[in-house]
Amino acid sequence: MKNKWLLVSSVSTALGIVAGTVYLFFAEHSLLQSNNNWVLSAFWSAFMLWSFVLMFVVALLFNVLAFFELDEQHKLFGLALPLRAFLSSADKKQQFLQDAERFLLRLGKMYHSSKVSPEYRCLQAEQEKLVYLQQDDQAVDITQIRALFQQMLAADFSSGIIVSYAGFSSQAWIFAREANIELLDARSLKKQQKLQREQQFALV
Repeated sequence: MKNKWLLVSSVSTALGIVAGTVYLFFAEHSLLQSNNNWVLSAFWSAFMLWSFVLMFVVALLFNVLAFFELDEQHKLFGLALPLRAFLSSADKKQQFLQDAERFLLRLGKMYHSSKVSPEYRCLQAEQEKLVYLQQDDQAVDITQIRALFQQMLAADFSSGIIVSYAGFSSQAWIFAREANIELLDARSLKKQQKLQREQQFALV
């Protein structure tokens, strides 16, 4: 299974079924048999009953977790804390930039190069990319896309990435697609993170 939460839930459900079955058939006061020759002691009856309850709760918990996108920055005992809805706009932007940089670091090594302007960074992965992280609160327009493309040509990069919390203009999307430049806003970053986690789960 690709989802580890569903895997744990399935195991818990199976164990709960086993414990419940044993309790029903062999408990001290069995509900399914009248023959009292094969009965569990009071201790083991209580143990099986509470095992069934515990496995049911664990299965329910992990079923709920399977429906949530876990925020890697805000976890408490493995549970994601829904903090982003309460963050200010500046905090959300800062959190987005941190998440974006963390995502890029999983793809490869980030470094500065003298071949390009200081505001650009290089991503060393399977294919080297030129990266630009937009710090302003304005959407990236075609001018910034062209500036990155010129830097790519000067430093012999075949692809690039621009990260912007404020998003991109429609012309920027069109030109970036033609120039082999990937655009990451909040929505597309979330999709990429989800795909990355699914790939990691598939390898587990």
